[in-house]
Amino acid sequence: MHWRSFLSWHLMGRPWMPGHARFLLRQLGPRRPVKASAHQRHLRAAAEWLAAAQDSQGDGGFSGRYMLRSGWSSSYPETTGYIIPTLLALAEAWAEPVWRERAERAVRFLLGLQLESGAFPGAEVAENRTAPSPFNTAQILTGLVAWHAAAGEAEVAEAARRAVRWLISVQDADGAFRQHFYNGVASTYSAHLSCWLAEYGARMDDPEALEAAARHLDWVLGHQDPSTGWFDLAGFDADQHARRIAYTHTIAYTIAGVLTLGLILGREDAVAAAERAARGPAALLEERGLLPGVIDHRWQPVEMAQCLTGNCQMALIWQTLASKRGATELRGPASRALELVMQAQDLDNPNPGLRGGIAGSDPVWGSYITMALPNWAAKFFIDAMLQQEGAATA
Repeated sequence: MHWRSFLSWHLMGRPWMPGHARFLLRQLGPRRPVKASAHQRHLRAAAEWLAAAQDSQGDGGFSGRYMLRSGWSSSYPETTGYIIPTLLALAEAWAEPVWRERAERAVRFLLGLQLESGAFPGAEVAENRTAPSPFNTAQILTGLVAWHAAAGEAEVAEAARRAVRWLISVQDADGAFRQHFYNGVASTYSAHLSCWLAEYGARMDDPEALEAAARHLDWVLGHQDPSTGWFDLAGFDADQHARRIAYTHTIAYTIAGVLTLGLILGREDAVAAAERAARGPAALLEERGLLPGVIDHRWQPVEMAQCLTGNCQMALIWQTLASKRGATELRGPASRALELVMQAQDLDNPNPGLRGGIAGSDPVWGSYITMALPNWAAKFFIDAMLQQEGAATA
């Protein structure tokens, strides 16, 4: 990066604020290997950052991100929803009830936001409380299902049922989700929507939800490139779709959704499709030594700055394929991807908005969630570290 560009980003990052100068300067410093003995410290730091994100708000939700230019943003219902299973996993792994208590606070926050239709709103609460979002509703659904499994609350089961009925009502005949969808375009990363329909259908014995999930799976599989395994329409918008590029975040949403659908529905074709796609980023990581944040349909880099959320999500996918498919060679890329995330994590920053969090991009001025630390990066990092730890002790 040219020094003038760095200076511009540096000033946007408010280096006069506590911990900001340290965090910005770390973006240029050498990255040292992370010892295995330090992994628990990195995991604990990410969990404590999530706790700070929740405590920064007064409503039980989790701040969407810590932004260098302005601090904590408002609560984000979508990610608050899928953070709930992560909190329950921490409570079990560490035998610490405080994480379950935080999950319950998140549930109460979400129940207060559900719309009359059964849907949940998109975006953060400061931006929107009324416009529904299918993708966000599904991410909240998995949190409600997890809390119902843990607590058995009838109110939560009813909220989940209403969310499912709405999701099915806005699904198109071909299986796609277009109505109310982000940026007004149907995207294959919505597999990370329908997989939670499948989860609900399996747990609550709902054949209609299972059928809707299967129809959507067929639609997604119809967009896989037979020559490379790439899923078209995996990006955020029409431009990315036309260019056949996507962030590793939405690539991983797509692959993880297809993999989860395949495992729940007993669809070997879907599991095989997910494995084929997952091997593209794995090969790129091994070739480059890092995982570029934006990739094209040939599994080649478009932007070299890493999308750290995507690293964590791909690590989860590779770990799952290793355990479910015997693809043990994918454990190496998973470990490497998480190593790169830990190298970017600042464990000793005096600012709780920066200490232990995971930036959107590495370096932080990359194009994914620029100059900010999103809560979902920490969530997926914790999930991947817990899964890696479980595999190591199995």
